[in-house]
Amino acid sequence: MESKTYLLILILIFSFISCVNSNNVEMIYKDQIGDTSFNPNLDDPEFKFCDSTNVLHKRAYISYSGGKRALEKAIIKHYEFKPEYSGFNGYFIVRFAINCNNEPGRIRIQVLDSNFNQTNCSEVLMQHIQTIFKNLKNWNHAIYKGEDYDGYTFHVIKIDHGKIQST
Repeated sequence: MESKTYLLILILIFSFISCVNSNNVEMIYKDQIGDTSFNPNLDDPEFKFCDSTNVLHKRAYISYSGGKRALEKAIIKHYEFKPEYSGFNGYFIVRFAINCNNEPGRIRIQVLDSNFNQTNCSEVLMQHIQTIFKNLKNWNHAIYKGEDYDGYTFHVIKIDHGKIQST
């Protein structure tokens, strides 16, 4: 065989292997990333998905009435600054579900410092942020291709010296 034929065969083999591996990764990704399992220590048992077997992972389809600015205003309105928060600078990545009844639940928070490294903050501050999200009522659940869905979304809150900053 000519070297061009060998090269073509090698390219085809590597392409095939690449496709097989990427399909396996995609299957693992779909099954393991995105879902937030119920945790009785963290979650309200009253929060239920309308169809837990068909939760949408398309954050863009979940909205807040009035848009992102209205959401930020609502968060700031409910945020109560306390002097003990002033030592915190960083970000809260708040990930949560919105069911088809427009209710938030399964709230998880990741805390990052101002250099985007995982860190900790006071439990009181973290509980305060979680309570704000539990109490926000103007969510619009996902509607995709004309169907109602439960879904996941997230919001980032920036805090500088304990005070919320607009993002």
